[in-house]
Amino acid sequence: MAPAANKSFASARFRLIDWMACGPGLESREDWTAWLRDEELHKAEAVSVALTLPTMLRRRISVIGQMAFRASYALLENRIARFIFCSRHGEFQRTLNILKSLAAQEPVSPAEFSLSVHNALAGLLSIAWKNTAGHTTISAGADSFGAAMLDAIACLKSQPAEPVMVVYFDDLLPEPYDTFNDRDDTCLALAMLLGAPPNDGEDLTVSFEPCARETASLSATEQALDFLRFILSGESERISIGERLQWRWQRGA
Repeated sequence: MAPAANKSFASARFRLIDWMACGPGLESREDWTAWLRDEELHKAEAVSVALTLPTMLRRRISVIGQMAFRASYALLENRIARFIFCSRHGEFQRTLNILKSLAAQEPVSPAEFSLSVHNALAGLLSIAWKNTAGHTTISAGADSFGAAMLDAIACLKSQPAEPVMVVYFDDLLPEPYDTFNDRDDTCLALAMLLGAPPNDGEDLTVSFEPCARETASLSATEQALDFLRFILSGESERISIGERLQWRWQRGA
């Protein structure tokens, strides 16, 4: 969304050290640069995931989970950072499998149950990389992406010397819940390594305020893609309209 008239926003600064995203047909920085030109995401296209994980761990992770791991792995090899995972729906297919088992009066798979909880991927990634820095998992409806960024910035305020990795991931809801998919949603995993701001003019700023009730909101995935547009375009400012809050991203403000 184009910048709106200036208002009084609460704001916080951070440094984007690095990022990586995976989507249908989009697996490199070059792919995302091309996407910025034509804004086309292929919902039906399969996502290939090339990721080195222990076999037992790889078998336990869904495609969207592997996408989240792949994006994370590109940033954190040989690094330790606190993880903040965020997702509106999580790995909903697992939850649906559990509901189907209950409806059919069949035993619920213990593996499906343990991996359906919202912090399962963050825990598995911590175990796989022997990362003891801690992790948080956030779900805040359509404002999930912005809420995770605020949590990361709060961590940086508390421990400026320790980087924080934010991982947003969401998949399209399967049938029969697909009627609840937002209009422009797609499969996406976005990992970002954030650091404390050095105040050298290269900082990024996020600010926010309650949005008007009549304003059409973006889904959590569209807000994550909006942040990618902001990063890739080099523009000075972008506003994303969430469900309850509107988020303003700025450079060097």
